[in-house]
Amino acid sequence: MRVAVAGASGFIGQATVHALRQAGHAVVGLSRGRRGRFERPGLEWRPVDVSRGGPELAAALTGCEAVVNLVGIKRAEPGQSFASAHVATVTALATAMQAAGIRRLVHVSVAGPRAEPRSPTPYMATKREAERLVMSSGTDWTILRPGPVAGPGDDFVRNLAATIRHAGVFPAPDGGHAPLQPVLVEDVALAVVAALERPAAIGRCYDVVGPEVLTLREVVTRVADALALPVTLVPCPAPLLAVAVAALERLPEPLLTRAQLGLLSHGLVGDPGPATTELGLVTQPLTAAKIVALSAGVEAWLGLSLRLRRGDEDMFFKTCSKGAIHVAWLVPLAVALIWALGSLTQHVWWRMLAANLVLVPLCLAAVRLPWLELWRPSLRGLVQGALAAVVLIAAGWLGSQVLFALTPEARAEVAAVYSWVHLLPAAAAAVLLPLIAAAEEVVWRGAVAFAVASRAGPWWGAATSAAAFAVAHVSLGVPALVAAAAGAGFFWAWLGLKTRSLFVVMVCHVLWDACVAVLRLY
Repeated sequence: MRVAVAGASGFIGQATVHALRQAGHAVVGLSRGRRGRFERPGLEWRPVDVSRGGPELAAALTGCEAVVNLVGIKRAEPGQSFASAHVATVTALATAMQAAGIRRLVHVSVAGPRAEPRSPTPYMATKREAERLVMSSGTDWTILRPGPVAGPGDDFVRNLAATIRHAGVFPAPDGGHAPLQPVLVEDVALAVVAALERPAAIGRCYDVVGPEVLTLREVVTRVADALALPVTLVPCPAPLLAVAVAALERLPEPLLTRAQLGLLSHGLVGDPGPATTELGLVTQPLTAAKIVALSAGVEAWLGLSLRLRRGDEDMFFKTCSKGAIHVAWLVPLAVALIWALGSLTQHVWWRMLAANLVLVPLCLAAVRLPWLELWRPSLRGLVQGALAAVVLIAAGWLGSQVLFALTPEARAEVAAVYSWVHLLPAAAAAVLLPLIAAAEEVVWRGAVAFAVASRAGPWWGAATSAAAFAVAHVSLGVPALVAAAAGAGFFWAWLGLKTRSLFVVMVCHVLWDACVAVLRLY
């Protein structure tokens, strides 16, 4: 049989072309342009805009005996609405099939929730309208309704993996309790072939869904477990998420669209029984092995991961565990030393310099970290540190405005900190500033954050480092500075653990100190 496939270059289309060829059918791919085309023996491409129809579409169907419609979009774009992609395409195909003398049509739609919502999304409304048009088209039709489709290059499992790798928190629409029946793309393709080859399938609708009914929470947890990454699901109202998703849709390849959010919020389920009985279709479950295979090569969303751990394959912290036990006495000693020096001299610069002259050699000797690796300079590290400084400066400014609004006396405390800048000549301050910053990275981020992270986990490492750094600043007698030390200390510890570099942290630290001292932003 020669089969025309509308949407052959798409995700499901490529799998369908492969299944049709495996079953011995010749395939004609209908495509507007060359984008997304692929070559395969027995596949012929014919350029045509399916949604516009007309004589060109009828001509493109010449010699074909059946049509498979896989055209669908997940977001509206200029020049292509849900109505044009879903509804107009069916109308155009039905007219062209009649002109070309073709009767057999397999239309791939989508499964739905257990109860149709009162106000369906434009995506779902046009999908259901397209089904009604197919049923009244006068063709020998079969409608297939797949659940969430997983497979190579999908936007379901792979996007979930990208989200989970991006952060350990997953916003679950309305709690993530909507039921889903994930189905593998190869099973959807086999259903298309089976429907074409069985005359008994004419005039029938089949749900093409997986064997398991899982909530979105269970799917996310299964993906996270397969990737060996912990994840916390946070319930979020779907309307609130829709606002954020609307902004995401402006990206070239959005992680989620409002149409997909609607599907995940209401659910996608069906009855696999008729497809099993009448089409001989036995669908496969979404196993951990399949998830791992589909997620191979998937990076965190936008290439940016907020996670401190990268999975069980990350062995970095194990190299930091030697000597970590010394942190138990190093932290109290460091805090006590800084406090004791406060009774000997009120000069802030000399106090910090003296403390670090004692603490840095002690930390380097007692805590056996890969110090050379942590301090290795690089252009990438320089850029990362500079960008992190911009983020910290902006966050610090916002935090200071909140602090000043809640505690007006904090302005006087900040002014006192600024006065320290004038205790030394500018040239001397320019030398001491990076030296003290580097020393603090060795002590508080290196010997504390990395060492604690090697035993208790990175978040505990960052929290312990920030707390100790803040307590050490209590001796300076400026509460606003203690708050700043806690916030900036946590950010620097997170940055160091995230980048596996103290060089990056020092760049950020020095730039932040310089901006605060010179520009007086707060």
